Amino acid sequence: MDFLTFEDREQDLPALMLLAVSLHRTCPKARLHLPARDLGTRAQDWLGRQPNVVLHRDLWAEDTFWNIKPYLIEQLLARGIKRITWLDADLILTADPSIYFRDLTEDTILIAQEGFRSRFTGTGGRTIAIGRAIARELGYTVNSCVVGVTARHLPLLDRWKSLLRSNVYQVADRQFIVGDQDILGGLLGSAEFGQVPVKALRTGRDIAHDMLPGDFGFFQRIATLRHGEPRFVHAQGRKTWRYARNSVEARSLYSQLSLHRQWAKCHRADLPADHTAWIIEDGALARAMLRLLPRNPSLRGLPIGLIGSALNLAYILRNKLRRNPTFHVGQMPDGDRSASLT
Repeated sequence: MDFLTFEDREQDLPALMLLAVSLHRTCPKARLHLPARDLGTRAQDWLGRQPNVVLHRDLWAEDTFWNIKPYLIEQLLARGIKRITWLDADLILTADPSIYFRDLTEDTILIAQEGFRSRFTGTGGRTIAIGRAIARELGYTVNSCVVGVTARHLPLLDRWKSLLRSNVYQVADRQFIVGDQDILGGLLGSAEFGQVPVKALRTGRDIAHDMLPGDFGFFQRIATLRHGEPRFVHAQGRKTWRYARNSVEARSLYSQLSLHRQWAKCHRADLPADHTAWIIEDGALARAMLRLLPRNPSLRGLPIGLIGSALNLAYILRNKLRRNPTFHVGQMPDGDRSASLT
């Protein structure tokens, strides 16, 4: 299996290292491709010694940092890789991900579901926001931290790129279009690409987003006793490796019990010693949860999950009479019946 990521900021090297070592531990035969043009010398030396990392000094995208995914994916597909799967560099793998690829057809795209959001969930609003007719509603918001494609998806990648470069992206309704993943979600719900088979990593089951407390709630954490830990953990919000020692951010409950940080503890010996202080400097509650639940990283964060589930319930009750807008197949924005935007 071939995976692709990108990160060249020195402050985020610990996260990139964790992605590399966790992928190798869980799936030793997988390759992690990485553009290396602007990597620092130390990063290139360390990553170049990893048996699963392939450094590419000629792989680059002429676009902003946040919008490079389709550019880099296309370049690797052009080099003959049958399926390439993008992974955000702030992911950790906790178990072999190959289970998600066993039954994928060449036509199927693999993506992740977004975490809990009380409003504007789904793809319908995003499809309309990019000026497309709705062919289907996926029923969840797409998160592009994982995007697995083949050459069959080149038309989708080209359209994704063109919209990221267009005025549509710049002036779209910010209730629905905030980043590149919203454009992808809108396209997958559109008449143009509504026939593309989609397989999604289920939020809270296959992937845990470490962002808002409710993204991985109390009951989802308890459920790991039955079906195991999520195989993907995404540090979507707090980048705990960045926080200064003994800072308010580093000592907060959310940081101390962050699921990404708890899984990082499994790889303390895999990282250079000067990149592990943020992992081992625990507060009293974090130490107690680690002693109580040494084999259950998700359960160590039950206090966060309980807070998150309570907040989710409050959001749902508050918005009970203000539900998401309902969109219908074929609906277009007022005043625009065009199905073509470039």
